[in-house]
Amino acid sequence: MKIPFAILLFSIFAPATVMAQGNGFGRRQVKQMLADRPDMKSVIDLDHPIYQWVVAGFEGSLLGQRIYWNANSPTTGRPAEHAAAYGHYPPFISISGGSETTPVDKWAAVVFELCNLKNDDKFAQLAKEAAAGKLSADEYATECVMLEYDAQLLTQKVFQDHPLPDSSHGKDDWYNAWVKPDLPTAEVFRKEHAVPGSPRCNYDFFRTTYQSHIAPHIPPQPTESP
Repeated sequence: MKIPFAILLFSIFAPATVMAQGNGFGRRQVKQMLADRPDMKSVIDLDHPIYQWVVAGFEGSLLGQRIYWNANSPTTGRPAEHAAAYGHYPPFISISGGSETTPVDKWAAVVFELCNLKNDDKFAQLAKEAAAGKLSADEYATECVMLEYDAQLLTQKVFQDHPLPDSSHGKDDWYNAWVKPDLPTAEVFRKEHAVPGSPRCNYDFFRTTYQSHIAPHIPPQPTESP
């Protein structure tokens, strides 16, 4: 069920006295995240609304179930990634441990992945349709990218009233390029950015995933009799 954004904001930007009730798991995940990524500590303090939002996100306010922090750097080499719940394995988020991703961008990436986890049922449906031969590699990649576009929009809304402080070096590339400015419309994004080779989205990643993990398992399509 899609949660209306007004209700979502109330639940995750509630006063600290409200937040303190029942968010022990989320606080432990964020505490461990900051222990594993200590450079993030200098960006915001424990009272910042974004800190409280992330705590609530790990607690399950967005997804309806707890999300775990994974200390490993993303296996894909990207700044951040998440894994959906699978069998007995819970969903988790991991972000880069390297200095190539700035502390501000790491916070932005965590917020984005928490928002992106809300799309997992839709990602699963796209994978199911692709595996049934109903989507081509390009169609699959495009639709996956547009789901992440929706997550970017939600990420922007989260930061609108509670921005992160600017870094003195000004090199927070993802936060400065995709969180601060207004995003193009979905129509423009689909036409100009959801394309092969785009540096603005994960199109190539999803297309490669289709080719390596989905295409080999697509059953042969029946041919029409002459």
